[in-house]
Amino acid sequence: MVWIVLAVILLIILTLLFSPVKIFVNYQNGKTSIIIKYLFIKKNVNQIRKRKKNLKKSKSEEHNKDESRQKKSKFRNIIPEDNKEKIEFVLNILKSTGKTFKHITKHICVKNIDLDFIISDLDAYDCALKFGKINIAVYNIIAYLNFFIKLKKKSIDIKCIYNQPECSYNLSFMIKISPAAGISAMIVFIFTFLVNNKSIKNQNKYEPQL
Repeated sequence: MVWIVLAVILLIILTLLFSPVKIFVNYQNGKTSIIIKYLFIKKNVNQIRKRKKNLKKSKSEEHNKDESRQKKSKFRNIIPEDNKEKIEFVLNILKSTGKTFKHITKHICVKNIDLDFIISDLDAYDCALKFGKINIAVYNIIAYLNFFIKLKKKSIDIKCIYNQPECSYNLSFMIKISPAAGISAMIVFIFTFLVNNKSIKNQNKYEPQL
């Protein structure tokens, strides 16, 4: 009976860790919509932002000042006071972030990329130039991003229509990542940061003082 309970708990934990978080991004006619979906939970980011704005308005200015002071004091405790140590601290964070970025991008997948781009200009020659430049830019960006993350295109449609004053574009895609990837990335960051920090301290310890 105990083994069954443990197996069920383990199954639930594995399901929570490896079930993907899906982020649906949609830009249509100048309006952006971001929806986050995880298992049975679905949240609209635009609605969350509106609620936060309403909460901020209801808060007093003095309360906001107190919060900002508390945040500053927390950062002061973490960041060293010596200028040399500050530079080493920042460099250590950058090095650790680089390794974390490489680790997490392996587990990110961008699917169903749908881009509808209408290039327009009043002059036919300028419109053709814009069309060529944007084609090169779009496909180069996709090729570059493909080195870091998995990309799966659905439709990329770039049209050239002259004798119109403005360009227009619509974009939609879905980002897929599991919580396990995020947790492992955090572990990589903390481990790398601590190892680098220890090596910096050892170097400073044996450095001859002037």
